[in-house]
Amino acid sequence: MNKYKLLLGFIAAIITTAIFSCNKDFDRVIADKDSKDTTSVKYGQRKVLYLIVDGARGESVAAANIPNLTALLPTSIYSWVALSDENSTKDVTNWADMITGVKKTKHFVLNDELSNANLQGFPPIFTRIKESNSQIKIAAYSPSAIFKKLTTGTDISETLADDEQVKTALINSLSKDTASLVLGHFMDVDKAGAQFGYDNSFANYKSAIEKFDTQVGEIMAALKKRPNYNNENWLVVVASNGGGAYTLPPNTDDQTVFSKPVANSFIIYHTAGYKKRIIVKPFTGNRYLGKTVKLKGQDIRAEIEGPDADVFNIDDTTKFTIEFKIKKNQDIFNWPSVLGKRGEWSSGHPTVGWVIYLEDKYWYFEWRGTKDGNYIQCRGADLAKGRWQNVSVKCEVRAGRRYIRTYTDGLFNNEVDITNSGSLANSNALKLGYLNGTGHGEPDVYVTDIRFFKTPVPDAVIQNYSCETSIDQGHPYYNFLVGYWPATDGNGDRMVDLGPQARDFKLKGAYAWENFNDLICPPSASTLAIFVPQTSDIPAQIVNWFKIANKQTWNLDGRVWLDQ
Repeated sequence: MNKYKLLLGFIAAIITTAIFSCNKDFDRVIADKDSKDTTSVKYGQRKVLYLIVDGARGESVAAANIPNLTALLPTSIYSWVALSDENSTKDVTNWADMITGVKKTKHFVLNDELSNANLQGFPPIFTRIKESNSQIKIAAYSPSAIFKKLTTGTDISETLADDEQVKTALINSLSKDTASLVLGHFMDVDKAGAQFGYDNSFANYKSAIEKFDTQVGEIMAALKKRPNYNNENWLVVVASNGGGAYTLPPNTDDQTVFSKPVANSFIIYHTAGYKKRIIVKPFTGNRYLGKTVKLKGQDIRAEIEGPDADVFNIDDTTKFTIEFKIKKNQDIFNWPSVLGKRGEWSSGHPTVGWVIYLEDKYWYFEWRGTKDGNYIQCRGADLAKGRWQNVSVKCEVRAGRRYIRTYTDGLFNNEVDITNSGSLANSNALKLGYLNGTGHGEPDVYVTDIRFFKTPVPDAVIQNYSCETSIDQGHPYYNFLVGYWPATDGNGDRMVDLGPQARDFKLKGAYAWENFNDLICPPSASTLAIFVPQTSDIPAQIVNWFKIANKQTWNLDGRVWLDQ
C-alpha cells in the first residue's frame, strides 16, 4: 500500500509539472550536440548572407552552367525541388513567406499595397531578431519598392535601380565589418522568365540564371575578403521565391506539386561546417500503366447485354460493393453516366435501376427502386481532372436497415438509407460510358479496374486497397467477386471479365486502345511539402543560426534543416 501511495504521488507530481510547463512560453532552438550544431564546427561570430532571386525555377537552375553556386554545394544543405506557395499569384506573397517565416494564411500579404496584411502579428523576422539581440545589425538591398515594405526592423534598407546595383551594394556592405545579416534581392531572372519563358530551353532565361550565378561569385569573393572573415561563422542562404509558368512535357508530369513549375524553388544553406546533404523529390505515388479505351460521347462505350447482365442485378436484399478507377479528361461535367444498369438515363429519372454519374466536379450513385416514388442519390467527392482516382459504392445492412455508402480514394463520403426503396433489379444491360436517354451530358473519361463484389467490403479494406491497380487472391474478399474487368486489355473488341462469371464488356463505336503511364494516389501537396525545404522555412533557419530561441508565441510555419 505504501508503494502504491508513493507511485500515485510521483504521478501527481509529473502531472503538476506538466501543467505548469504548458502555461509557460515555449522557447525552441535546435539543441547543440555536445555544444556543437554540426560535425565540423567553425567557431566565431555568427553572421548571415541571404540572397533571394525571383523566378529562378529550381530544376532550371540545376541544369544551367552555375559554377559559383555549385562551389557552395560540398558544404551545403540544398534542394532543387524546394517549394514555394503553389497557389500564390503575387511575388509579394512569396517574399512575405521568405521574410516572416509564415504563410499567407497568417501574414495575409496578398497584394502590393499590403492592405489587410497582418504584419503586426507576424512581423518580418528582422524584428524578431532585433527583439532578441539588438546588437545584430541588418542591411537589405532590393530593386523593388514593394519589397522594401517588408524590411521593417532592418538598420539599412535601400531600393536600388537594378540587380547590378544590388550586387554592388552587397559588396560594399560586406567590405565593412558591421552588418551581421545582409540581404540582397534580385529580379532579372524573373523578368527574363516572364518575357521568354521559365525554362532553359529559352536562351534568355538560361542566360539570366547564369548571370545571377556570376553575381553570386562576385559577392562570395567579397565575403571571403572581409578583414575578419577567418574569425566569423557565415551562413549563406541562396533561394528563389518560386519558379514560373511553364508546360512540362507529359512524361515528366507526376501530377503532384512537384510538377507545378510556378512552385519549383531552390534553396541552398551553406556554411563551412556543414556536411553535404541534398534533399531530393520524395516518393510521389505508384505508377499505373497500361492500355485502355477512352469512353467519350454517345458512341464509344461498352456494355454487357441484358441476359448476361442478370448476375449484376441488385434486388431488395443484395449487399454489394462496386469499385473502379476513373480519370476525367475535363473538369466540369453535366450528368454523364459512367456505369449503370437501368432502362434509360433521362430527365425525370424514370425506370428502375442504378447509375454512377458525374456532376460538376463530383460524382453520384443514383437509384430508383420498385417502391420509390422518385429517384434517390448518394454523393461522392470531387474528382480531379487528369488524375486516376478510386470510386467505391457499397450497400451494407446495420440493425436491419440497408445503407448506400460512397467512398473516394478509400475515404468515406456520404451515406443514404435504401431500406424502403425495394428492388433495383431489371432486365437491362450493364453499360459502361454513355447510357441512352435525354437531358444529360456525355462522358469523356477513362475507366479501369472495375470490381463488382456481392458483399459489403469493410471500410478499412476499401481504404487499404484503393490504390491497388489490380486484384488477386491476396484480397480478403476476392472470393466474393462476381465481376472483375481490368479494362487494360490493350486490344480486341472486349474488356474481358476475369471474374468467375466471365461476362465481358463488348466495346461499341470507333474505339481505340490508348497507352497510359500515370501516377496513382499521389500524396497531397501538404503531405509532400514536409519532405523538402519550403521558402517559409528560411526565417526559422536564420533564427536558429543566430542561436535565438524560436518562441512558440511566434507561431512560425518553418522547420530547421540539419546536415545529417
